[in-house]
Amino acid sequence: MTAAVASTTTVNLIAFAEDPATVGRLRDRFSTFAQKHSCRAIFLDATRSGAAPAETDLAVAGMPVDQLRSAVHDLLAGGVGSALFWAGRDLNDPRFEALASLGTTVVIDSSRAADGKASLQKLAEMSASTDRFVRDLSYLRLLPWQDMVAQFFDDAELAQELPSIAGVQIVSGSEPEAYYFAGWLASRLHWKPCGRNELCNDAGDVIRVEIERRGEPRRVLSVVLRSKQCAFSAELDADSPDLVCLTVTGKPARDRRCAPLHDVDLVSLVEQAMFVPHKDAVFAETLQMARAILDSER
Repeated sequence: MTAAVASTTTVNLIAFAEDPATVGRLRDRFSTFAQKHSCRAIFLDATRSGAAPAETDLAVAGMPVDQLRSAVHDLLAGGVGSALFWAGRDLNDPRFEALASLGTTVVIDSSRAADGKASLQKLAEMSASTDRFVRDLSYLRLLPWQDMVAQFFDDAELAQELPSIAGVQIVSGSEPEAYYFAGWLASRLHWKPCGRNELCNDAGDVIRVEIERRGEPRRVLSVVLRSKQCAFSAELDADSPDLVCLTVTGKPARDRRCAPLHDVDLVSLVEQAMFVPHKDAVFAETLQMARAILDSER
C-alpha cells in the first residue's frame, strides 16, 4: 500500500496553520495544490484539537512536540522528498524546528508572522547555517515589483542616475516585503549598511532608507528611488490597484505610464517555492542583506 502511494506522489507537503482567520482558506488552497501535483498533503490545523476530519488533516492544537513530529512522520510517503510550509506565528516555536527536520525544503510566509522582522532574522540564520532549502513567499511576491523598478533603468539615460541614488522609500502593508525589497536593491547595486537606516555605495555615498508600514498586509504600495537630480516612483494606481504606475520627475523626466501588476496567487507561489530544487543565489544574497539592514537598526 505504501509503495502504491509513493509511486504516484511527487512530494510530501506538510502544511502548518494556526490563524483562525485564514486556516480554512489555506486548507482549500493546499487541497488544490495537492490535486494538481499529486503530492501527499498533510495539513496541520493548530486552531483545533480532538478528532480530525481526515487521515491527513490533523487537529494539532495542544499536541506535544514529540507526538506531533511522530504523527506526521508516520504519514509520510516513502521514496520522495518532504517539504514544510509553515504558516505559524513564530519561527522560534519548537513545533517549527520539529517539523522542519522532516524535510529538506522549508517554505514560510514571513508577512503572516506575528513579528515579521524576527522571522526574517531567523530565516537568514537557517539559510546560512543548514543544508535546507529555504523559501519565503513574501520575497516571491516581490518579483513583479522588481521587474517594474528594473524597467526604469532599461533607459540608458536614466541608468546613469544609479550611482547617484541617495534615498529609497518603500511603503508596504507588512514589513518583510519592504526589507526584502531594500535588501534586493542593496545586493544588486553593491550597497552595504553603514549606519542606522543608511546604506553606502562603493564610493562611500550614503543612501537613506525609509520604510513605512501602511495598507493591506502582503501588498507593496510604492517604491521611490531618489537621486540628486530626479525621483523614480513606482506606485499602485489609486483607482486601479492592479496597476503599477511609473513616473520619473526632475531632470531627466519621463511621462507617467502604467502597466498591470501580475500578482501571483498562493498556489502558484508555493509551486515556485517547492519546485526550484537548487539554491537561489539572488534570494540568498537578498535575505542576508535584509538581515544586515535589520541589524543596523539596533
